[in-house]
Formats: sequence, structure tokens, C-alpha cells
Amino acid sequence: MKIYSTAPEGNQMADLVPARYFNLEIKQIQEAEEWLRTAEEAYQPLLVHVDIFVYLRKKYHEMAGRRVAKLNRGQIKDTFNSWFERCGKKIPAFQGRYKRVR
Repeated sequence: MKIYSTAPEGNQMADLVPARYFNLEIKQIQEAEEWLRTAEEAYQPLLVHVDIFVYLRKKYHEMAGRRVAKLNRGQIKDTFNSWFERCGKKIPAFQGRYKRVR
């Protein structure tokens, strides 16, 4: 086993551990996006999964750049905006505070 640095991920065995988390978030984002296509409920998990992906990206930016290619960001954005048009008015605590994703 090779050791590259003193960082927790600085060895050959731990090199790919962050990739597992990125893969999990990609899967969760895709599943949430698929569900939002027809959802009529005022709640959604998509933004939390995107936020987690962005949070991981801050530490593992190179790996995130390679993994984000698996996401169809335009389609996800369109799906979210469609969901928001259908369901945004059902969120009483946030009426008028949030708008479509640009």
C-alpha cells in the first residue's frame, strides 16, 4: 500500500472512499429528480442531495469534477422548476420567498 500524505485520504486504500459518497449522492439526486417529475407533494429531497454534493466538492473538487459529468444538470434544473411551478404554492412557510432556479 502506498502512502501519499498525512491526510486521511492520503493513502492508496482510502483514495477512492470519497468516490463512494459522490456515487451515492449522484444516485440520490437522480432518484429524487425522477420522483419530482410527477410529484404533487410540497416537499422534495433534491436540494439537500445537491447541497451535500456541493459540500463534498469543496474538499474533493477534482473528484467532483469527474463525477458531476454523470448528472444531466439541465434536465435536473428543468424538472425542479416544473415541480416548483406545480407545488410551490403548497409551501405555506415559503410563499413568495423562493423563485425558480436560474
